[in-house]
Amino acid sequence: MKFVVKVRDVVTLATLFRQSPATAMQQVTDQMRDALAATLEGVMDAEIDLFLGEDGQADNKRNGYVSRSYGIKGIGRVRVRVPRDRKGRFESNVVPVRRRYDEATERDLALLHLAGISTRMLSRISGAVLGVAVSAQEVSESIERIVPAAKRFLERPLGDRNWIYLYVDGTNFKVRRSTVDREPTLVVVGVDDHGRKSVLAMVQGAKDSRTAWDAVFAQMAERGMRSEPVQLGIMDGLPGLASAFLEAFPRSKVARCWIHKARNVLPLVPKRYQKAFKIDWDAVAYAQDEAHARSAFLALKSRWESNCDDAVDRLERDIDVLLTHYQFPKEHWAALRTTNPIERVNKEVKRRARSMETMTADGLKALLAFTALRLEYGWASSSITAEGFGLEGYKQLRDANEMDVVSAQLLH
Repeated sequence: MKFVVKVRDVVTLATLFRQSPATAMQQVTDQMRDALAATLEGVMDAEIDLFLGEDGQADNKRNGYVSRSYGIKGIGRVRVRVPRDRKGRFESNVVPVRRRYDEATERDLALLHLAGISTRMLSRISGAVLGVAVSAQEVSESIERIVPAAKRFLERPLGDRNWIYLYVDGTNFKVRRSTVDREPTLVVVGVDDHGRKSVLAMVQGAKDSRTAWDAVFAQMAERGMRSEPVQLGIMDGLPGLASAFLEAFPRSKVARCWIHKARNVLPLVPKRYQKAFKIDWDAVAYAQDEAHARSAFLALKSRWESNCDDAVDRLERDIDVLLTHYQFPKEHWAALRTTNPIERVNKEVKRRARSMETMTADGLKALLAFTALRLEYGWASSSITAEGFGLEGYKQLRDANEMDVVSAQLLH
């Protein structure tokens, strides 16, 4: 497309930009819109000529034009004349019959919706933000356009990196099928040998169970996940989960999340003792090494087993797996005590899900993929190992624009 502005027009515009930049910019935009419309009309004229020259169109010919309003990303609405044929067989690929705006605008709608803007609010602001006014229904339907890309991301190969730590946990989201109900999503976040985190699996299942996790780990293996590099799995106390993990990753160890354990233990402590008990609890969890942690536990047990025997018994039952993180590099201990990366995923998904009210199963897939990509962008600047900051590939991701990263991997 060639856009020509006469010299005297340029001078006039330059003067107007001094007086009223908004008015001058609007004039430039109007001229660009007119030039774009003329170009599209020229392409559609060529398009119908090619169509009428095809076999089977000898009895057909042009039949004037129909005026259409069509939305284009970065430009807004343009008014174009779409050519018609007498037999009604021609359909333009430039301005499709059933579309009011281009696919780039539709992808932006989906992106903004997944970012947490409700369908109702997007409908209200779409004209000003995107240059195209859309309905709340159109916003919801835009999600469907990116579901295939979301599925590809959630099922992408995992064999390109050595994953050494895996965080494993499940969460629940409301999903609309024939009815609306809460359904579990099983999440695995991995840390590679350079300290960079990534969401490896987000699988919608029937329930958070040993059998379901067996299936998740099997799917990860099918996607190229190698078990040999995996050294540790951090998880909650779901019955059978540790056994399932060790079967899938036999060279690894398992660690119990301190936050999950606290939720199970601290409610068993009478309220009048909880503050003092928590101090002794922290002495175990944040000890300077494993020997001091075990010593701190014995002190806690001696002090509290008479008044808080149920809490002490439950803590003692899992003390070995709670202290597993001490067997790994000291600079990793803070990251390996809890399943916080999973909690972050859950929090981000649920925060955005509120604006979507109830989601379809496919809508949830799109939201999960979008959230995973955004988190991975942020994680590019927060390695748990110092050398992770020096990798050029991670620098490029860290320095990229966040929405560009999401768009490149999910929306195209």
